[in-house]
Amino acid sequence: MGTNIAANRSVRVGQFSAYFGDRPDAMAELLATGVDVLTGDYLAELTMLVLRKNQLRGGPGYAAAFVEQLESQLPQIAADEVKVVTNAGGLDPEGCAEAVRAACARAGVELRIATVTGDDLREDLTSLLGPEARLRNLDTGEDLVLADHEILTANAYLGAWPIVAALEAGADIVICPRMTDASLVVGPAAWHHGWRRDDWDELAGAVVAGHLIECGGQVTGGNFAFFHEHGDRGDLGLPGMPIATIEADGSCVIGKAADTGGLVTRDTVTAQLLYEVGGPEYLNPDVTVDLTSVRLADAGTDLVRVSGVRGRAPNELTKMSLTFEGGYRNTVTVGLTGRHVAEKLAWLRSSVERVVGAPEEFDAFRWTVIGPVTEVDGDQAQESTWVVITARDSDRSKVGRSRFADRIVQLGTNHVPGFYLTGPPQRERLFGVQWPCLVEKKHVDTQVRVDGSEPVEVAWGTWDPAAPARRAAGSAAEALRAVPEGPTRRVPLGELVGTRSGDKGGTANVCAWTRSPEAFAWLRDTLSVERFVELVPEAAGLRVERHEFPNLNALNFLLYGFLELGVSSCTRIDAQAKGLGEYLASRLVDVPSALLSRTGGR
Repeated sequence: MGTNIAANRSVRVGQFSAYFGDRPDAMAELLATGVDVLTGDYLAELTMLVLRKNQLRGGPGYAAAFVEQLESQLPQIAADEVKVVTNAGGLDPEGCAEAVRAACARAGVELRIATVTGDDLREDLTSLLGPEARLRNLDTGEDLVLADHEILTANAYLGAWPIVAALEAGADIVICPRMTDASLVVGPAAWHHGWRRDDWDELAGAVVAGHLIECGGQVTGGNFAFFHEHGDRGDLGLPGMPIATIEADGSCVIGKAADTGGLVTRDTVTAQLLYEVGGPEYLNPDVTVDLTSVRLADAGTDLVRVSGVRGRAPNELTKMSLTFEGGYRNTVTVGLTGRHVAEKLAWLRSSVERVVGAPEEFDAFRWTVIGPVTEVDGDQAQESTWVVITARDSDRSKVGRSRFADRIVQLGTNHVPGFYLTGPPQRERLFGVQWPCLVEKKHVDTQVRVDGSEPVEVAWGTWDPAAPARRAAGSAAEALRAVPEGPTRRVPLGELVGTRSGDKGGTANVCAWTRSPEAFAWLRDTLSVERFVELVPEAAGLRVERHEFPNLNALNFLLYGFLELGVSSCTRIDAQAKGLGEYLASRLVDVPSALLSRTGGR
């Protein structure tokens, strides 16, 4: 395998984008610090559907913002010989590459541009799998019959080896489609260090590095539960973009761009490590990672060493994400002010149901009440109540403006005192469903093309057909210290425990971690699935899994169906479950006073 001439040293990978719409100045920030590779992730779970709709309107099927951000940095990228790897290609990597070549010409630089293709199976699904094929949802276990839906996008998650092939062929910029997020980092690391396809521990370490930096500032202080303990009254400024310095053995050090806000600690790294993951095994098409093997250690100011990661062979499957139209939804928000909130809400609810229909007449109907802080003697904001009324249905007319939004508006002067709307009535909005499933790798043919040359086929890495697709939930037991005895205090869970939450399709994940083994012993004994549901009653009736990570003093909860059919369809006000962890942290629990006296269990 051809490798970078400096393969005997570590490789510095800086992440400049975490999603479609991230900071436009991040690339310049990382270049000013100094990196070997720039990686950018643009494809959240439903971004492919956004790009498909853009294509149908005549727009590009790739992240055009990437090209705009890149162009001004091209002279420095060329001068410093920095590699760029991104999935900004979306549904049209070749179109994105042509736009990048035009940008290079305008900037007066000569760089080799490679594209990776092969993930897009939409047009071939029926021929590959058959018209009666059933694709099982990874989260719900439901079967999707292809013939029953018009599939808008169908993209397999590619691994790192096409990126390795592109870099070996001399590419300076690699434009990818739907890859696993971590592959954007694994590819450059494997190329740089010359790893083999069965170097499981090294590959697993790079997957962890990629997962840690894929969400940009979330590992450098963004969305951090203990932010208030740092900086000036919790003001961390604008967290710097993350850098993973990856060694030949797959271990890495996580840091951030120089002279930037935020912080990197074992806590920020732990929070990101468990963000949007499931159980102890992290499945990647190139390697299966044992997350219970990860070890974290301080490595200096704003530096955390990640080591000990173990991996094993993956199986013959890779994830595939389908999207299709799921129906229509509409939302109206009514404002109320002052006293008699309960009576106003009762009158409003009965009137809304009378004019638009009862909740059971819709596929989904949600009534969310926000506020008030007080009903009397506050300012108007404190005495305000917002009622968010959301409905979705496959029948467009039921949630259309005339039958839904306008009928609520017409209550206006005929209703409770102080009735107002927070905005004008809206038309119904089409929503998409993201369907996560598995496809055999043999159905996915990946190609790499460099500067318009003939495409070269790139085989998948080694796999083990006997490897399980998903291992059952279980306890990764380690020796725990005894739970302190004695008096307790009733405090918010967040006084002792850090939390973070997120979304994967219709599933929400909430991780909870402590800063000492003693505190984790208490957390593991206390926060059972049943207790979690008591603290988060919105999870009642759902399938909830708990996974243990003693190496991180952490638990991870998966709430299946909490986000309904996914972000686009979800009728909750927090459709991506970003605030769910903070909600859990606000719940009152009885904590041993001895733990609280030890500075939050550190």
